[in-house]
Amino acid sequence: MHNATYGRTALLFALCAALGWTDAAAQAQAVDGPTTVCITAQAAQQPQTLVVVPSGTVFATDDTARPGPAGHTQQAQAQAVVTTETITLTHMQPCMAADASSVVSHTRHWLHEKVHSHSGQVLHAVGEISGNGVDTGMEDEDTSLRDLVHSGALSLSINRTVQDPVFLQESDADLPDTGGGVDTSASRDAASDLPSQRHAP
Repeated sequence: MHNATYGRTALLFALCAALGWTDAAAQAQAVDGPTTVCITAQAAQQPQTLVVVPSGTVFATDDTARPGPAGHTQQAQAQAVVTTETITLTHMQPCMAADASSVVSHTRHWLHEKVHSHSGQVLHAVGEISGNGVDTGMEDEDTSLRDLVHSGALSLSINRTVQDPVFLQESDADLPDTGGGVDTSASRDAASDLPSQRHAP
């Protein structure tokens, strides 16, 4: 009887230790990659939530103007990355680490070959790589994923420097028509002298 009780106790301790190790490993996995992809708490609230984020999904910073010195506005330098593996997000695991590469597109003003980690910086999904550009419509993906992307509910944070850049060869005609009538060719021509442009495949 004593031996049986001792055996059950030992098994219980072993099980607890194993579960504790598993929890720690799961928490470590959340940052065990250059980036972490997340869906919002609202998007993950249903127990049956299942979001497959395909390899090739592009995330970018908001490139809207921000206040500058003396009340002037200045254009923020946009940055972008693309996931290089497919991940699955669920109600129980709304965030997951993912491998990624930086994205360089002079047409979209994504000029950083290395994207560094900055506290509080969040990139939002904007589309997926298609050919030499970005498909912002994502028509080949499920409606649920498109809705998450277009609503801003799918985001990415940088854990450590992302590099190994993917160079896009887009033209102004490839960009969505925002109705602003802005000619981006001048800024793209100016960027063509960058080392990244000279080494683009």
